[in-house]
Amino acid sequence: MKIRTRLISGLLLMASAIPVTALADTTDDLIRTLLEKGILSDAEAASLRAEPPVVDRHPGMNYEPTTRIEDELTRTRVNKFRVESADGAHRFGVRGRVMFDHARLQDPYKTTDDDRLDRGDLGRSGTIIRRARLALLGLAYDRWEWQMEVDFRDPDTYGIEEGDDIEGIRFANTYVAYLFDEGRLAFGYFKEPFSLESSTSSRRISFIERASPVDAYRPDRQLGVMYETLRPEWYAALGLFGTDVSRRRDVNEGWSVAGRSSFAPYVDVNRGIWSHLGVSANYRSNSYVHEKSRGRDRDYDSVRMRSRLGTRAIDGRVIGRRDFEDVKYFTTYALEAAYGVGALSFQGEYLVQDLRRDANAHGFTGDPATDPLSLSNGGYYVQSSYFLTGERRNYRAFSGDFGQTRVLQPVNQGGFGALELLARYAYADHTDHHDARGAQELDHYTLGVNWYPVDDIVVKFNAMYVDASTSSRDLPVGETKDWTSMVYALRIQFEF
Repeated sequence: MKIRTRLISGLLLMASAIPVTALADTTDDLIRTLLEKGILSDAEAASLRAEPPVVDRHPGMNYEPTTRIEDELTRTRVNKFRVESADGAHRFGVRGRVMFDHARLQDPYKTTDDDRLDRGDLGRSGTIIRRARLALLGLAYDRWEWQMEVDFRDPDTYGIEEGDDIEGIRFANTYVAYLFDEGRLAFGYFKEPFSLESSTSSRRISFIERASPVDAYRPDRQLGVMYETLRPEWYAALGLFGTDVSRRRDVNEGWSVAGRSSFAPYVDVNRGIWSHLGVSANYRSNSYVHEKSRGRDRDYDSVRMRSRLGTRAIDGRVIGRRDFEDVKYFTTYALEAAYGVGALSFQGEYLVQDLRRDANAHGFTGDPATDPLSLSNGGYYVQSSYFLTGERRNYRAFSGDFGQTRVLQPVNQGGFGALELLARYAYADHTDHHDARGAQELDHYTLGVNWYPVDDIVVKFNAMYVDASTSSRDLPVGETKDWTSMVYALRIQFEF
């Protein structure tokens, strides 16, 4: 009798694992059938139907680790793990990404990373973990979205040394947001809304790194509050953020206002045609400390606008070798455009950044010829993408960015995967600088090929030609040190 009861209990347990949306009454139907055939007695059926007793180890305390879970049916997804209640009001998930990069430089000896003639300080090759992120995300009570994402930064990659405030780990997107029917209001730490390329996740950008002017001039993640739309045809966002939030008690925190808007002028789903136009603007008031003892009012934090060679595996700083000092505020603008038809797509942006320095800052000399009050830099890029295997870029008008590419013939189903060819030209003008050794200019050409064996794995290869110049301490004012070189970069990335 015990063996029979255990066997039947096992069958009932298997039946209870069937999705409730397909067979809600499977367990009761099986018990009823076994009763009708005389296999089960009434007492055995009642015992199987009864819920096991739940022991309250801390009665009356509602102690969270031992609080009973509500008897609520759930659904589970293994790939990109998600658990949700049957009504979808509560969700919990885990998400992550890892990116391994390798790069090789043709000429590391005369780079513009060093302003001295016939000198360079870069290695010929390098291998790094570019990103390793782990995120918890979810939905509560149908309206509250939340996320906590940690970026495990490689200290060697980012020049982090023992004793620094950042010891290899930092937060990425960490926020809570209330969902309206056509929008969301978010509080926490996340990207300021700016630029098509900046808004697109690093998992979805076409090349190994973002285009040089976007990489140099885009804002970073900050603590703030932002409202953005959730509409199928267009996107708009506006946010208020703290800037350079610091634990130093003498720092007057800066702040910024950021906005972005985009729409799809023409979309034809049947023909695979989409288009995109957008604009972004960002105003930032710099943080500072009072320095009256030095005869000046304020000591502003340095402003860093920096871009590398198109890879972080070799840390060549071809834009932004010198920081801007005594900056009171600055504004950054971007115009965006993109178009796709089937497997072919195009994308481009134009960026301008204007900086205003404070004549009363402690480090300002007062000579407009050598210490200008206003500075202006910028750049642009254009790029194209073509899938030889017929896939399409996943443009999302509701967020004004790109989502995941879906592979038509993944290798786990006997296919070859997706193959994408890429080309990009980027230009960054960083020649307006108060430091005589801070002026830099860059023409950056890239050819690339991406292979997607399955949806969640990408292998990227970029061949880049760098044509850079910088002002030099070894040359008269107005003359520049020039450098050209090939850069080769490889990335293997996966997400889960």
